[in-house]
Amino acid sequence: MTKAGFLFLNILLCLANSIAAQDSATTHHAIKVPRIAVFAPLYLDSAFDASGNYRFAKTVPRYMSAGLDFYQGAAFALDSLDKEGLHLQVHVYDTKSKTSVYKLADSGVLDSVDLLIGAVSGSEYLDLASVAREKKIPFVSASYPNDGGVSGNPYVIIVNSRLNTHLLALYNYVLRNHGTNNIILFRRKSAADDRVTEVFKSLNASSSGPVLNIREVTLNTGVTPENIKAVLDKERENVIICGSLDESFSKVLISAVAPLSASYKITLVGMPTWEGLRELEIPELKTVPIIYSSTFFDPGQTDAWVANFSQRYAKASYTYPSEMAFRGYEVMYLFAHMLDQYQDGQLQDYLSDKNYRVLTSFDFKPIHLGRNSTTPDYYENKRIYILMRLNGTVSKAN
Repeated sequence: MTKAGFLFLNILLCLANSIAAQDSATTHHAIKVPRIAVFAPLYLDSAFDASGNYRFAKTVPRYMSAGLDFYQGAAFALDSLDKEGLHLQVHVYDTKSKTSVYKLADSGVLDSVDLLIGAVSGSEYLDLASVAREKKIPFVSASYPNDGGVSGNPYVIIVNSRLNTHLLALYNYVLRNHGTNNIILFRRKSAADDRVTEVFKSLNASSSGPVLNIREVTLNTGVTPENIKAVLDKERENVIICGSLDESFSKVLISAVAPLSASYKITLVGMPTWEGLRELEIPELKTVPIIYSSTFFDPGQTDAWVANFSQRYAKASYTYPSEMAFRGYEVMYLFAHMLDQYQDGQLQDYLSDKNYRVLTSFDFKPIHLGRNSTTPDYYENKRIYILMRLNGTVSKAN
């Protein structure tokens, strides 16, 4: 077993023994201590058998990594906050345990909580959103890139922006930088890709017709260099947009474009799901500008804070922190400070505060789904980073 494996196993054991009451600082009676409930998928019930023995020998299943990384990042933030003298009461809950969010809410343990933070998705996100509205507690959705159909709920704060927000940022980038180029959107024949295509069409529409000349090409089985080459232009720059969130389609499209880069001038525009795809490291693509969007930007070890955090994290875990670890730190650090500072009003009134941001420049906006609505349906981070991968490095393009 690796050293990192030993570390995560120890974390699991500690969490299994004290999952309901995690980090807390000394309480000062004269000061109201902010109370935070953190929810993450830790899978502790499935990790241990009835006798308390760890089920997976000397390994940690991959599906447990995201939740553990988020927890670790948040724990590092709590350590920093404690050193700064900020006093908190924080409880951590495993969303994959037998005790549901609703059971916790019915038990009353969330009644005195000031903030809910969740690295959750799907039904768990919806459950926390409902509890937040019922109990009037701000809920920071740290990782789910979706509103889940939520409306009329000004207590929901979405950190990881929705797909439409990403597509708007990508469209605007192409509009500003490639308006006269040969633009082709490749997609599959599927309802999911219909959604992406329709958003682009909507953004591209005007009273006088399409703003950009975007050619739509559907490839179901023939994602080959030959089929892509058929619509490229040797005289102009070719902007190839991947109009699909499907990872398999993205990978074959990237691989099919690679051998064409020697003969054609190409800019490859991908989806927010492209970050971390190994296919982007194909040698032929090194000099091809690859564009994709993200709500998070890791400036790498040249940034002093990143270098320091990475060293601390590696010393504890023998691994480089993942995006979820960074996100766990940032979300906990930012919102704990805001909760502590603005105890006189609703947290949502102060989301524009930039004093405690670490790496990411968030831009939270109230979302009104109805034209005449006065109460926000939720709040969403509208700051999208357009990232460019070129010559082996990733930089901000906006």
